Amino acid sequence: MTAVRERAIRRSPLTRIVATILAAVTLTLGLTVVANVTTAAPAQALCSTPAITGNWSNIDAASSGVVRVEIRFTCSDTVVCDAETGVCTRPPSTLDIRPFGACSPTACDWGWRTTTAMGDGWVRALYHHSWATKDVWARTEVWHGQTFLRVWIYTDYTDGRTDRETNEWFLK
Repeated sequence: MTAVRERAIRRSPLTRIVATILAAVTLTLGLTVVANVTTAAPAQALCSTPAITGNWSNIDAASSGVVRVEIRFTCSDTVVCDAETGVCTRPPSTLDIRPFGACSPTACDWGWRTTTAMGDGWVRALYHHSWATKDVWARTEVWHGQTFLRVWIYTDYTDGRTDRETNEWFLK
């Protein structure tokens, strides 16, 4: 039988100290990264303003329907936490629309309404007047490199008149 001799690598005290410090630093950095990854808040994208926002004018200056439309975007990127319950909420961002009808001597302000996203770029808002309910749909469309606002309105008259729909186009 052959005896196997093990040779121990001799390290100087300085080498042992440096190796111990490096091991401690590596362990500390590793634990810090793991702790930060597991406790980090979820990432939130900043709000970006949709192309539909802005002041739009009807391309038909003689329109008897809607002559202009304002659309605004309200970004809700603030989280509100209740100190008592610890519950945090973030209200939704909103897209609001404000049509102006063809009235004389000035345009009739229909007022602001918060829209509902309906898919395929369309947003929708309802206007209840004493004489009709107006279902307003809007979206942007690009034609020949130019962005238009398309507004489709279904008017349900409550005063006996025949219901109607309009399809109007606007530019910023």
